[in-house]
Amino acid sequence: MRNHKTSILIINTEGKRNKTILVPTKLLLHWRKYFAVVVLIVFCLITALGFTIFHSTSEHFQTEIDKADEIKNLVNIPKAKQTFQLIDENIFRINKLLESRGLVHISFEDMGGPENIEVIKINELADFYKDQLSSLEKTLKEAPIGSPTLSDNIISKFGYRRNPFTGRGTEYHSGIDIKGKKGTPIKTTANGIVQFAGWYGGYGKCVIIKHENNLKTLYGHLSKITVAEGEKIECGQIIGKLGSTGRSSGPHLHYEIIKNDEKINPNDYFNFQ
Repeated sequence: MRNHKTSILIINTEGKRNKTILVPTKLLLHWRKYFAVVVLIVFCLITALGFTIFHSTSEHFQTEIDKADEIKNLVNIPKAKQTFQLIDENIFRINKLLESRGLVHISFEDMGGPENIEVIKINELADFYKDQLSSLEKTLKEAPIGSPTLSDNIISKFGYRRNPFTGRGTEYHSGIDIKGKKGTPIKTTANGIVQFAGWYGGYGKCVIIKHENNLKTLYGHLSKITVAEGEKIECGQIIGKLGSTGRSSGPHLHYEIIKNDEKINPNDYFNFQ
């Protein structure tokens, strides 16, 4: 019985040669049992494969979670928030500074920088932009940019002009004249030190402020001076009131910019172009 086999005849319906195969009789009598064993083996293999894949995937995700935790620990979130808050405050102060000079605000959108920066370097990036903005703010405060009064009514430009008193002949005008109402506050256009404050010939009551980079600004025909010689002045600080003292044809401010002791066109410093 152990070696007994059963013949199975395979008939070719097309009339060709038939084929006979021998199959153990025990296999035919107990095929359900063997089939169940095969199914069980296949199931075990699939289960083992699934478990291996699950274990490998779990290890991968755990590695990613550990990496995320490591990055989280490396990034100082409170410091980053504080730094970006300082950046916002710097932008606000810069725009207030520009507004006080009669200039339009600067837009800081799309400032640039790398697109795929590593998260762990966010603090370094924030510090970089904070330093850049602080440097920009310092530069703006030290350069005489913008107008010393919010009035933009320039009645006489830099260079040669017709004599404003006789209407005949020409004379060289070393600054610009800005018409305004007597008593209008006059503000310095940059940080500096008051080099002169008092009566200065045809300029009348006058203030001269010394700035960085061999620059000076002169404010003439004032009705009142509110600063003293040697005083340290901050950008936007009121230094006097608009008037018509000295050689003047009416209330206005005579404004000059002096670079390396040479008078230059203030219009070049009225904007960033």
